[in-house]
Amino acid sequence: MGLLRSVNNVPNIDYYEYKENNYYNKYRYRAKFRIDGLGLADYAKTPEDLVKRIDATGYNRLRVDRKAMILENFNELTNFIDWRNANKKPGAITFRVEGDTSSVYSNDLDLLLTLKELGPITVKITEVQVEQFAGTKYYVNKPKHNYRIYLKTAYIEDKTFVKDLYDTVKKSTELVPSDALQKWLDEYVRRPIASHNSWTYRYTSGTHSIDYDNESTLSYLVLMYGHMLGKRYKLEKRPDPV
Repeated sequence: MGLLRSVNNVPNIDYYEYKENNYYNKYRYRAKFRIDGLGLADYAKTPEDLVKRIDATGYNRLRVDRKAMILENFNELTNFIDWRNANKKPGAITFRVEGDTSSVYSNDLDLLLTLKELGPITVKITEVQVEQFAGTKYYVNKPKHNYRIYLKTAYIEDKTFVKDLYDTVKKSTELVPSDALQKWLDEYVRRPIASHNSWTYRYTSGTHSIDYDNESTLSYLVLMYGHMLGKRYKLEKRPDPV
């Protein structure tokens, strides 16, 4: 499982999840929602089959309270069955139901958004952000730290980003910014008004990096600034020639 981060400024996306791979190694998006009775509807091949299961007698009979709850959501449940039957295509979409909660995986975001038309239910959309582990950088001498992660070259939408990153680096004993990044952060704090209006602080630089020693440190960085982070490397001393 990856790190889940709420996002507010990305159209139609509620969360980013930072993982080493896409869902099932192929899907970029996940829609997650809950409907009381969904677990029963998942076993129904058609809306008519759902009716039979609701009215079952004997060993398969539903508890009175459970039956009443399912009937309250009958329209949403039959809409789900119809939606599933119309869109379930091998390799293009995958369903996973646990109890009364469903996760639907696909690369077609527009299709997943139509789940919101099933009725008055809450559908949360998550987009995978694949961690960009680029490989290993080798050095003649043993490097001071074990790992390095670079910033992306990206437009800075959140105007508090630079100051927040400055504070995070300053307070941490684990994070070691590159000289260029430290200078960029220091200059912003030293002249905040001028820096705020400078083109230099409209974009991050893909040449700026942060070194660290523990993988757990990366989890914190990703949670805070994952949308602004790029490739990461392991740092090692170059092996001696054989």
